[in-house]
Amino acid sequence: MALLGIVVVNVAAYRRGVGPTLAAGGGRVGGEVDGLTVTLSALAEGRFYPLFSFLFGWGFAVQDSRSREAGRSVVGPWLRRLGLLWVLGLAHALLAFDGDILSTYAVIGVGLLLVRPLRPGWLAALGVSLLAVQALFTAGLEALIAAVAADGGADVGAQGDYLVRLGEVAAVYGDGSFGAVLAERAFDFGPSYPLGFLTVGGTVAGMMVLGLAAGRAGWLEPARWPRWLRSGIGPLWLVGLVASIPAARLLGETSLGTDAAGDAVASRLLYALLGPAMALAWAGVILRLAHLPALRRFAGLLAPAGRMSLTVYLSQSVIGSVLFNGYGFDLGDRLGIGGAVAVMVGVWVAQVVLAALWLRAFTVGPLEAVARAAAYLHWPGMRRRPAPTPLATSEGPG
Repeated sequence: MALLGIVVVNVAAYRRGVGPTLAAGGGRVGGEVDGLTVTLSALAEGRFYPLFSFLFGWGFAVQDSRSREAGRSVVGPWLRRLGLLWVLGLAHALLAFDGDILSTYAVIGVGLLLVRPLRPGWLAALGVSLLAVQALFTAGLEALIAAVAADGGADVGAQGDYLVRLGEVAAVYGDGSFGAVLAERAFDFGPSYPLGFLTVGGTVAGMMVLGLAAGRAGWLEPARWPRWLRSGIGPLWLVGLVASIPAARLLGETSLGTDAAGDAVASRLLYALLGPAMALAWAGVILRLAHLPALRRFAGLLAPAGRMSLTVYLSQSVIGSVLFNGYGFDLGDRLGIGGAVAVMVGVWVAQVVLAALWLRAFTVGPLEAVARAAAYLHWPGMRRRPAPTPLATSEGPG
C-alpha cells in the first residue's frame, strides 16, 4: 500500500521534475490549487516517504533479530546492503527520478547501528524527538529565509526567481532529449542532496527509529495494541485527514508564491508534523484492515509486491519517466493530474499482478536478490523448486 501512496505523490515529479508540489497544480508549473490537487495532497503528500522510513527501520529490526538467532553480527551485512542502496539511489536520481530518497536512507540507515542497543521505549522517545526537532528546524529555516528576504528589500515569499527556474526545468523535461534531462538531473543533484538532509533528514531518521522500536516491541501486530488504539485508529486517521485538507491548501498556495511569511512558516511546520503523524495513522489503518477476515485475501494479493518493494519502487520511476517526459511518450502536458494519477495507479495494479506471477517461479525479486548477495556475499537461490511428488500407490490387481 505504501508503494501505491508513493507513486501517487511522485506523479507530480514524474511530470516535470521534483520541484512542483502535488498540492500546487499536481506538478504542472504555473498550475492552480484546486479541490483535486488538495485532496490528493492531503491523502498522500509527505505521508508515504515517512511510512517507507518506518518500514525501513522495522526491516532492520527483523534482520538484527535473525542475525542474533543465527549467531552472527548484523553490522557487516547491513553496511554492505546500505552501500548497494546508496549506489542504486545515485543511479536512480540521475537516470530516472530526481526525487530519489534511497541514497538518503542509505546514509541515515548507518545510524540505526548506533541506537540498536536502546530499548523500545527509549527508541520511541528518540524517534519522536527527532521528528519534533526536524519540524522546528524546518519552520525556523523558513522564517530565517523570510527575514533575510525582508531585510534585503525583497518581497517576502514572492519566490519569483524560483518559479522561473521551475519553468526552465519543466521545459527541459518536456522538450529535451534524454541526455539533456540527464544533465539537468546531474546539475540539480549537487545542491539538492545536502538540502534533502536539512529538510527531511530528521523525519527520515525519526521514523526509522520508530520502526525499529515497533519491530522490537511487536507493535505491528494489532492484537498487542492497547484497546483504545485498536478502536480509535480509524477516527484518529479521519481527524488527521480533515486537518490535512487546509494544510494541503496552504502548502499549495505557498508553493506558488506568497507574500505572507507567516503562511510559509506555518505551511512547513504543518507539513513536517502532519506527515509523520498521518504516516503512522495510515500504517495503523492498513494493519487493522488487513487483519479483518473479509480483507485478508486482498491483503494477501498485495503481499508479493511488498516482498519486491525495491524492484517495484525503482521500476515505477523508470516507467513514470518514460511515460511523462519528452524523451518518452510526453504525457506530462497531455494529461491533467487526475489522468496522470489514474495511469500510475494502473501501473501499480500491473506491478502487483506481475509480482505475484514472478514469485510463483522465484523466491525473491531481482533487485532484492542483488541486495541479499551484497549483504551476505553469495548469490541466493532464486528459482522455486517444485514440490516433491508423492509416490504413487495402487490398490488394483498387480
